[in-house]
Amino acid sequence: MFKCVPCAVDGCKRYALEEMYTCLQHAQNSAEVLQSLIFTLTDSHRHRDIVMTDVRLKDVDFSKVHLTTCDFARCVFERVDFSDAKVQACFFDFCIFEDCTFDGCDARHSVVAGSKLLNCSFKDSLLIHTNFMGIDAHDCDFSSSDLYSSSFCSSHLVNVRFIDCNLKSADFRFTERMGVSFKYSNYEEASFS
Repeated sequence: MFKCVPCAVDGCKRYALEEMYTCLQHAQNSAEVLQSLIFTLTDSHRHRDIVMTDVRLKDVDFSKVHLTTCDFARCVFERVDFSDAKVQACFFDFCIFEDCTFDGCDARHSVVAGSKLLNCSFKDSLLIHTNFMGIDAHDCDFSSSDLYSSSFCSSHLVNVRFIDCNLKSADFRFTERMGVSFKYSNYEEASFS
């Protein structure tokens, strides 16, 4: 699992970036450091145990990226493409995702809890055992995805589509739902009470 090395700057509660002693906010030439990290992550290699928290990413292509046990907590992702990515046991808790694409993504055993998702697409994805607890999702599409044993407990879902999804053992207890569609899905095998 990723190392939780604290930032070397006194009083900072963030984690240090991969192979650094400080967080991005305290790094010298932080813009160059961020671009270098993005370039590293977008190659075809498998990446594991990366810590990149409290970062803003905009118009980045992470399609086909391979990430395992990485921490991206409290990040902002705007128009980021995760299509066909493999994201295993990664943390995206308390993030903001706006206009992002996860189509064809394999994101098993990951955490998206407490995040805000605005106009995002997860079509044709494997989201098995993924924690979406407490998300605030607006205008999102999970159609044709496998959400086996994933949790949306205590989430606020507005205009979210779960059309033709596998919802076996999925947890939707204590959710607020407005304009949510479960058409053609096996919603009777999910928990709603």
